[in-house]
Amino acid sequence: MDVRILGCHGSQLPGYNPTSFLLDGVILLDAGTITSVLSIEEQINISYILVTHAHLDHVRDIMFLADNVYYSKKENPAVKVIGTQGVIDALRAHLFNNVIWPDFSVIPTQENHVLRFEVIKPGVKFQLNNLTVTAVMVNHTVETVGYVIESESGSVIFIGDTGPTEEIWEVARKLKNLKAVFIEASLPDSMEEAANITGHLTPAGLDRELKKLGALTPDIYLFHMKPQYEKTIREEIGLIRNNAIHILSEGEEIRIE
Repeated sequence: MDVRILGCHGSQLPGYNPTSFLLDGVILLDAGTITSVLSIEEQINISYILVTHAHLDHVRDIMFLADNVYYSKKENPAVKVIGTQGVIDALRAHLFNNVIWPDFSVIPTQENHVLRFEVIKPGVKFQLNNLTVTAVMVNHTVETVGYVIESESGSVIFIGDTGPTEEIWEVARKLKNLKAVFIEASLPDSMEEAANITGHLTPAGLDRELKKLGALTPDIYLFHMKPQYEKTIREEIGLIRNNAIHILSEGEEIRIE
């Protein structure tokens, strides 16, 4: 699996983009950053968008992607926007509602549209190309999932925004050949109360969560830091005795084999 980091921060400032990972050139894992990074040709290649939750920093660029795909006038199948019922309902009600943005699930017609919203159920496996995907509920302020992605070569977990959680680690401990976990740490340890209120992790909270992996030792890819606290968060992550932790950067490309 090739993972291209389009955005990996918890807010936007110059040089810092909201979360979005491009898998094998065709699957997006969240959509905070797409159109400011990818060429039109790369955007048109996108077939699926896995959405962890409906917060704007994780879905914003679906709107601009749909607009670009429509006006490119390429005859491509609809981009499938995949999420749980609450996530899809929120996107329909608050973004693609013909007020904030056109409803591209019926544009240009109901039979030939740019976006197709698909509802999935947590815990139920489904196929995307040669990958098996399962959504698992995590602990955030709105309905949020992480995604377990399995292939012949192993498994990867992408955890959406989360505070302390349990089920995803129970699933992780049962996986065959878990190779990587993508997980957040949004705020420094001094802001633990704010992290608890907003459903995020600090470095100390991250350390406690990773211990729930037990004997597993996958690579840990860290994202969603608030840019204004990044220096402090990096220093606190450095105090964790886990050499498997890698802090992601925009533009980075990772090959998971």
